[in-house]
Amino acid sequence: MRFKTLAIVGIILLGTVTLSVYSSYNKESAQTDGDIFQKIEVNNSSFLEVQEDWDGFEIIIVDIDKLRKAADDGNLTLNVMGENFEVEIKEKSRLEGENAYFYTGPILGSKDKDSRADLYVGEESLGGSVEPGEPWNVTYNIAPTDKRYNGKIVHVVFMQDWEKQRERLEQAGIDPLQFFLINNDSRKHVMSIEIFDFNNKSVFKENYTINPGDEISSPKIDAELGKYRYEIILDNELTYEAKVHAGFASNLGGSEKLHLTIRDDPDNPIQFVGEIS
Repeated sequence: MRFKTLAIVGIILLGTVTLSVYSSYNKESAQTDGDIFQKIEVNNSSFLEVQEDWDGFEIIIVDIDKLRKAADDGNLTLNVMGENFEVEIKEKSRLEGENAYFYTGPILGSKDKDSRADLYVGEESLGGSVEPGEPWNVTYNIAPTDKRYNGKIVHVVFMQDWEKQRERLEQAGIDPLQFFLINNDSRKHVMSIEIFDFNNKSVFKENYTINPGDEISSPKIDAELGKYRYEIILDNELTYEAKVHAGFASNLGGSEKLHLTIRDDPDNPIQFVGEIS
């Protein structure tokens, strides 16, 4: 069972992660062995705010030039939290509008055919994940911070153990479904909403009358893990369908919340937006 941190792609495109810093770096501790990842020791454990779903972490700087060259050549070795993983790059693509590249490929020597590394490499920063599969059964996530060491961006690598993460998610339970209605049109509308589970069984049905400017929040709807389908009928004439996923409640995300906005557009009278909060 695999768990990944959401929106790793957006780290490079949208900015860096802010860490709460309480102590200075130990400048004598950076590795000098030429690894792509070089670990930095800090003076105390309060260097950053450790998240409850991290099962281990380390602070590193990244040799971006060396990483890009090795990835372009087709193979690179990453020293991640004391483990050496050799990645065979199978795909490379440039991110549109950015001087950044995406590299992906399997972990050589892993027993798991689905082992992989996904790396988003910017001009100075790296985001992504390494999933070596069995026998490790963990995910290593990599994210840039807003700090620098010797001119290089400081990154955090944090590990998530699949079994421990499964136990945490099961303890948290399933995040309920919920939807939100907004009428941005100039006239009143009637909307019928019915939700079906993965067995096509109806689990919710309600009719709403929505005046101009009204905003309506649904009750929280109990769900099981899986896909759900919304059937939406506007003004007893137009029928629409939307699908959402019910997930575990956690700080990594949860069930998709559906936002439905009625607007004055004959071709597309309802705007659908899904959100994972």
